[in-house]
Parts: sequence; C-alpha cells; structure tokens
Amino acid sequence: MSLAPITGDGGKLAAQAADQTQKTTPVQEFQGILKNGLNAIKEDMDSIFEEASALYQIPSKLLRAVAKAESGFNPKAVSKAGAMGVMQLMPGTARSLGVSDPYNARQNILGGAKYLKQNLDRFGGDVSLALAAYNAGPNSVTKYGGIPPYKETKNYVKKIMADYTGNNTILAGRTVSTGTYGKTSGSTAVSSLIGSGLTGSGLTAGSLLGSFAGNTGLSGAGSLGTLLAAGKGENLSGEDWSNMVQILRLQMMMNMGKDTGTLI
Repeated sequence: MSLAPITGDGGKLAAQAADQTQKTTPVQEFQGILKNGLNAIKEDMDSIFEEASALYQIPSKLLRAVAKAESGFNPKAVSKAGAMGVMQLMPGTARSLGVSDPYNARQNILGGAKYLKQNLDRFGGDVSLALAAYNAGPNSVTKYGGIPPYKETKNYVKKIMADYTGNNTILAGRTVSTGTYGKTSGSTAVSSLIGSGLTGSGLTAGSLLGSFAGNTGLSGAGSLGTLLAAGKGENLSGEDWSNMVQILRLQMMMNMGKDTGTLI
C-alpha cells in the first residue's frame, strides 16, 4: 500500500522541520570532517622511506629492499607467524619499538628502520648480519657467530643484498592512509583536512575555527583559525599541528559538557 504525499501547510511544516533536523552547525561539520579527514590523509610511501632513512641514517634503498622482501610494500600483510605490516614486525617487537598500530604504514616503516638500525649498531654495521638478525633474531646471529644456518635466513639475506647492491631501482610507488600529518605543515594540513569538504559551503579555515569561539567559548580560536588560514601556520611541525587540534578538541568538549571521546 502506498501513502499519498503530504500536501498543504502541514506538508510544508513537516518539510521545514526535516530541513532543520538535517542542518549542521559549523562545529558539527568540522567534527565530521576532522574524524573522516584523519583517516583519509594520504602519504607517499617512498617519502616515508626517505624520512626513515634520514632519521636513522640507513640507505633508503636498503629499507625498501627489506620492505619488498618482507611484504611487497603491503601495509596490511600478515605472516603465518604473526608478523605485521610493511616491515613485518612481530607484536612484541612492535611494542618495544613504540609502534602502537603495526598496520599504520608510517609507524611500521619507522619502527622497522629503528629495529634495523639497532641490529646494524649491534653487529658493527655489517649489513648481512643485521639482515640476518632482522629475520632470525639477533640472539641467533650471536649464537652462531654469523648468519644462522637456516635456509630461510640465508635466502632472505641473499635476496635483499642482491636488490640492495644491484643497479635496479626499488620504489614502493604507492600512497597510503596514515591518519597523521607527518611532515605536513600547519597551513597545508588545514587545506588537506577541510579544503575539499568545505568547498562551496562558504566556510574557511579561519571562520570554521573561529566558530569555536562563538559556539564553545574557546577564546583565541578565531585568531588561531585566521592565522592558519592566512598560511602563518606553515612553520608548525606535524606533531605541533596534531597537538593543537587535540587541545581545541578537548577544550571544546569540556565547554560543551560532552565526553571527550566522541569526536575521534
């Protein structure tokens, strides 16, 4: 049975009520964009390898060769033994390296680079021994005084060394969602986070963050938004920008009397 459409004044009132229900405030819109935007930010995986290379003083080609052999650059890879992510970190190893999400490509690559650096330092910079330790564990390398007599480990070291020392170019050639701003500047982060989501809405970074002042009583939000919108936040590091967002989030939630865990 079909229902006849609502007509007359009653229909208009119902439509207006529905329209009001669907409307969202700038703060609510920002909440949604922030929540979704954090998961939508894309980073070039090869850039992450370069960052890890600079941070731990390891050739980026070596890091890529390890990642290629371990997972084929797959952030969601899981081995039968339980190793996870791009650099195939075991749960215990990941925790010891400060990796809270092994499936986050940035965390995993930086964690894997840190672990490889630890093994390079432990075995006097010998790449083959460091690779063997990465695969079989440093205690096994120490026990046998060299590459352990395991077929898997021997083939592993041989394969990676061939890629590392060869003339071939190794690139991940892909982008990944990392949920972090990484090296992105503050002003660029504003653009990447809300730019596309607010196109045509008439809102800007300045007016959007400024709305926090009017809606939540957060003093200084307008000036901060204007500053970032004008590009003055370009010297903010990724960590500083992330911390700033969290401060705004916590203050907003406290002023609104809501649970701080509902935004992200």
